[in-house]
Amino acid sequence: MAAATGLTLPSAVAAPPAVPADSQAQPDASVRCGPDRTAVVVGRTALSSVAICTDGRGTYEYRGMRLSDRAVLVLPARPMSNGCFGAQSEDVDYTVSARKLLLTAGVRVLRDEPMTDFVDYSVPAPVVRQAGDRSAG
Repeated sequence: MAAATGLTLPSAVAAPPAVPADSQAQPDASVRCGPDRTAVVVGRTALSSVAICTDGRGTYEYRGMRLSDRAVLVLPARPMSNGCFGAQSEDVDYTVSARKLLLTAGVRVLRDEPMTDFVDYSVPAPVVRQAGDRSAG
């Protein structure tokens, strides 16, 4: 017989992420992908809001906004072999992952911002059917 431990297990259903997005899974207007692009990943840290967008033909774009002054930066981006996305300005490398937004200049870390919210739209969502739905699939 198992003893009660008072430990509460997390729910199997996670709450939806708090990354601001519209009905078409586009991030808020500050980092929204252009009309011919869709969001691949969207994240938010305490200091920044970011999106990686694609045109569906292998071209990616980094869209980042510094929350303190709402300055927006748009750069070409690339998928990295470790599952992250990278972008580069003249002096700064930007790396976006599910865990963090990392800004570096050479070997120097300028900012290491943990993600507070992150959505990966490239991962298929589970199909949920209504009771009585007999459609094929």
